[in-house]
Amino acid sequence: MKKWYLIKTKPKQEKIAIANLQNQNYHVYCPFAKINSKVVILFPGYLFIHLDETLENFSPIRSTKGVLNFVRFGLSYAKISDKIINFIKYNEQNTTDKIKRLNDFKVGDKVEITEGVFKNCIAIFQSLKPDDRVLLLINLMGQQQSIKIKKKSVIGL
Repeated sequence: MKKWYLIKTKPKQEKIAIANLQNQNYHVYCPFAKINSKVVILFPGYLFIHLDETLENFSPIRSTKGVLNFVRFGLSYAKISDKIINFIKYNEQNTTDKIKRLNDFKVGDKVEITEGVFKNCIAIFQSLKPDDRVLLLINLMGQQQSIKIKKKSVIGL
């Protein structure tokens, strides 16, 4: 029975790994968003691959150009349930829409921080900065503090 496995790619080589794995007839899934004609990978450095561990050989995958290795937990390969893959596929477009709306933020809009030390924190949008950063207000220790973070680290609520 086929299951989804998680693969770690070499830095910025997801597209190379996808092409080479598909050339070997593997089924690969890489969630992405297309924003302003630029493809943004939603899980940079990772791919999902659909394999049957009883029928398919995993060895060629590890030596495929662009692939670093399988993600493992101890000696076990990281397996991803079909429910999670279907959830990601279902929400891929929603994520794209949220990222596209980033430029539509107005002062006072609530946003969620998606990476870094403030991951999953809610903040208030203040302004866009020219260096691909945004200025946010966040509640720290009972006080509003201004922080600048990468624009790509914020989604709308």
